[in-house]
Amino acid sequence: MRVTRILDLIVLVLLATVLLMPRPDATVKPALALDSELKDRVAELQSRLVGKPDDADAALELANIYLDGHLPDWALATVGPLARARPDDYRFQHLRAIACADRFEGAPAFEAASKALTLCESAPAGMPTCGDATHARLSLLRSTLESIASVDMKNQPYLAKERIFQKLHPVWVPKKPPRKALPGGKAPPGAAPAPGEAPKSSETPQKP
Repeated sequence: MRVTRILDLIVLVLLATVLLMPRPDATVKPALALDSELKDRVAELQSRLVGKPDDADAALELANIYLDGHLPDWALATVGPLARARPDDYRFQHLRAIACADRFEGAPAFEAASKALTLCESAPAGMPTCGDATHARLSLLRSTLESIASVDMKNQPYLAKERIFQKLHPVWVPKKPPRKALPGGKAPPGAAPAPGEAPKSSETPQKP
């Protein structure tokens, strides 16, 4: 009986080894591909959140690091509890919009961006204020996500890319045209003197 149990344990150990051991052709990569300084910062922020889960600044900084590391799922998991606890804080909705867009989820991203812009404009009491630069970024983000809210970005990435480029097209600013010379070759008033020519004074010389 004891021998049977030992054989069963051996079989279980061998089975676990086969299932858990990686394949020979598998390539193991770190989940968070960051430099050592950022990894230390991630560990520090995680420790802060363990001791103080409602630390909004730590959660936002950590989530932004995750986004830079192309880990939107981790970013959403980090800000999720605080986004529900602080529904009037535009910063969490802003980050949710970026993370959802990184996950190719157009409709949730547009919804979060719309909430963030509304909160930015309404400025609820006790919440961080939204400056002009942030408001401009949120407006651009919302309008861009609105154009792809109904697009299946996973199956139609080229359509989503085309619509995003339409919203983010470069703006051409024309240069100021040069002033035309007056008849007779005279320069217009206020024009710069020609090279080698002394500037002319507009004052009338007084008689002695």
